[in-house]
Amino acid sequence: MPLQTSPCESCDSKNFMFICNRGDRTQILRCLNCDLEAVNPLPDKSNLNLTYNLEMKGEPSKTAKNDPLFKTYITQHIEREKSFKKIHQKRLRLIEHFSQKKGNLLDVGCGAGFFINYAKSKGWDVNGIDLLDEYIQFAKEKLMIKNAQCLSLEEAKFPEQCFDVVTLWDLIEHLSHPLDELKKINRLLKPGGHLAIWTPNVKNSIFMKESWTGYITYQHLYFFSLKTLGKLLRRAGFKIVFAKTSKTKKGLLIPKESLTFKEFKKPKSTAGRLWFSIKRDLKNVFNPMTYMDPFFNMLGYGFNLLVIAAKDSNNN
Repeated sequence: MPLQTSPCESCDSKNFMFICNRGDRTQILRCLNCDLEAVNPLPDKSNLNLTYNLEMKGEPSKTAKNDPLFKTYITQHIEREKSFKKIHQKRLRLIEHFSQKKGNLLDVGCGAGFFINYAKSKGWDVNGIDLLDEYIQFAKEKLMIKNAQCLSLEEAKFPEQCFDVVTLWDLIEHLSHPLDELKKINRLLKPGGHLAIWTPNVKNSIFMKESWTGYITYQHLYFFSLKTLGKLLRRAGFKIVFAKTSKTKKGLLIPKESLTFKEFKKPKSTAGRLWFSIKRDLKNVFNPMTYMDPFFNMLGYGFNLLVIAAKDSNNN
């Protein structure tokens, strides 16, 4: 049966290879010209909004036992404040290495504002936008971030060349038309400005193929490698100045069917926390991927892909 398709977002080709079907009745295809993988054809806007609300807010039922995803996200950041602070610190230090000055920063898809709250504490002027009102309400009321807004990048009325840095943490894979969004971001950046992107790395699927864990989330529409993301960035007027992958073992040899997604909490007692740490460390010691992980990361097979791109003055 012939596949119903839309032209490739990156190169406009209409030639694809089938990768897999998902439980939400969408199919993932790989462009035979540029290798970009995507849900194709894209769901319409109403279906995307429905999927987003179901995954983030959960079923509208009074008998639901589990908290919706947005509440779990906030709770985890509060309970694991030190761990997330280390992540924010590493990301901001890397950005500052290339930006070399503290200026205006925009976080697109800012969530509840934890990253921009950290950046603000380090002297940055911050703005954040997100589509979930509950996140923005938390950012404003609990973190006191006045420049947090509930809207899309398309709806935002930022003047051109007003930001030194724009960040997309776990966002670009959610966008219906990432090339258009990257072009908008390019216009928002000052000359010499930088864009930071963190996204799942589809090269990590080399062994698992259609059982790769990165295909699970139905909000994910695109699946990038450094090669395909680099091409999209160049078309949008950027040049990559830094790239790395990490956490290879997260998806390289683990099929999606074996994931349990259980929430593990450290015991409250000192003895309990000590035993928890010992079991975790022993597990890592006897896991071969603990020793293979750096090697695969170096070769670009890590589950996470981190890219810093500079606005290319030659393309403007």
